[in-house]
Amino acid sequence: MIQQTAPKLPATMNTEPAAKPWACYAASVLALAMASATPAWSQESVAAPAIAGAQTRLDQPFTAPPSAELDFEVTGKVSGFGYKAKAKLDWQHNGSTYQAQQSIRAPIIGTRSQQSEGQIAQHYLEPLSFKDSSRSKRNLTFDPANSTVFIPATKETRPSPAGAQDRLSVFFQLAGLVAANPSLREKGQTIPIWTVANNKQASWEFEVESVESIGLPVGELPAIKLKRIPKKEDDQIAEIWLSSEVGYLPVRIHFEDDGDAVDLQMTQYRFKEATTTPPSAPQP
Repeated sequence: MIQQTAPKLPATMNTEPAAKPWACYAASVLALAMASATPAWSQESVAAPAIAGAQTRLDQPFTAPPSAELDFEVTGKVSGFGYKAKAKLDWQHNGSTYQAQQSIRAPIIGTRSQQSEGQIAQHYLEPLSFKDSSRSKRNLTFDPANSTVFIPATKETRPSPAGAQDRLSVFFQLAGLVAANPSLREKGQTIPIWTVANNKQASWEFEVESVESIGLPVGELPAIKLKRIPKKEDDQIAEIWLSSEVGYLPVRIHFEDDGDAVDLQMTQYRFKEATTTPPSAPQP
């Protein structure tokens, strides 16, 4: 296993765009292209339970990725201003439950994070809660037994079909499917995943664009590049590289949206012992 310490970041960064880089990052990376928070529930979600079964494969093998902690260097551009930051992806499970957290640390802004907790079913993750440390209105509480999701910000309960993921657990659902299904690692294969946010839900479809060796701060790694297939002209560009070196967890993540961009590249990783105590079950 290759390890390399992340390069030292500048002590300061441009103060003028400081707030916006975090807004872009939080909206794009921590929540995997999180839509801007709006009070109205997207009409796209009305037909969700009816079409989810046709768009999401719920019978494919699934292997939860090994517990690990991944560090990233972050570079980006917002409104023409460049910025740098550090990010961490922390994933742990005990075979039956999981806990995932993704955080960013940058000068002036401090540390912000998002967390997903839930259960591990036979073919997919079952999120129970999703929390955003800076935007609580994005929090979600799932009820897999009744196929619903509760939105604390609006006190609404909405349908949420089997196999649905929040916008952090979707990373690990992708990893688990690619790890367990060699056929999904071939160029041109597509992976649809039903994805839920506080204001909308929809099927996200990822296509395997290439199988390649990728140069990263941590070193050269084999990787499978997946790209989210846009359904609308203004959909955000999302590219994810998964590597067998780290159990098909993401080693690079890249987003572009309306001229802004953010890129995460792994600097080091550490496998961890499987947790012996399940993450605490979230309360509604």
